[in-house]
Amino acid sequence: KNQLVYSSHSPFMVDPDQHLDIARTADDCGWDSIQVADSPFFPETISVPYPYTPDGTRFWPLDMPVLDPWVAITAMAVVTRRIRFLPSVLRLAIRQPLLEAKSLCSVAAISNDRVALGVGLAWMPEEFKWLGVDMKTRGARQDEAIQVIRLLMQGGMQEFHGKYFDFDPLIMAPVPKKRIPIYVGGTTMPALRRAARYGDGWVSVIHDMDAVADMLAQLERFRREFGRENEPFDIMMHCPDAQTVDDIRRLEDIGGTDLQVTPWSVPGILAEMGVGAIMQQQPPLDVKLEAIKRYAGQVIARFV
Repeated sequence: KNQLVYSSHSPFMVDPDQHLDIARTADDCGWDSIQVADSPFFPETISVPYPYTPDGTRFWPLDMPVLDPWVAITAMAVVTRRIRFLPSVLRLAIRQPLLEAKSLCSVAAISNDRVALGVGLAWMPEEFKWLGVDMKTRGARQDEAIQVIRLLMQGGMQEFHGKYFDFDPLIMAPVPKKRIPIYVGGTTMPALRRAARYGDGWVSVIHDMDAVADMLAQLERFRREFGRENEPFDIMMHCPDAQTVDDIRRLEDIGGTDLQVTPWSVPGILAEMGVGAIMQQQPPLDVKLEAIKRYAGQVIARFV
């Protein structure tokens, strides 16, 4: 598999008016999926460092347009035929899982089940404070929220009685016709345990190839601990240094199932690397579409 990381947020900026053209082109060229970002708002100042840059600074303009992930996915789903979509990742710990289950089930119905759910913990204290959610309980809340969403997607009368979410029998319709996978993001030990226990797969952040093997080994240990080692489990990796077919084969050999790629950042198209530098690389739409086609022909075709 090869995945197109397609995002109005990290790691690449894409104007909302380009969503449909990019989706149609990726669909036609054989990409497997498109990932969209989730970021409800950007505070003017934040009380903690940004966790994914060396100096803790944010590297995007604060007025950068970020669509609601369910809106973006629905728009792209109605103009495509086969490609699937997922938020990567939905900040589930700041959201109400019954409402998110309703959105997910609705998008599944519109897209003919061409959707998955990627979830992760929000990191900004301001998001929790201003949305009225206790940040200290975010891990446990997300554990329950994943269970709630999976339960409601089964259809029929369902009830749940947890510490953070509690409801008597209710029914949600429509529900997906097939199992919708839930992928869990994060690199801490609790996050990897959560993915192994509750997820259908794991979503990485940005890693060098050499840093991935240890995390995958730990995931495998946790999956054995929970008796899930024989269940299907996707490994969705974002490794900017996986640039050749041989590199991708190496990732396959250590257990990778999906490679997240933004093709207009691939050397030879726009060669500058580094997260902050790539973030600023916004070629015209026609260059992006040509990059999608070129990568599909040069790389994806080798794995079909």
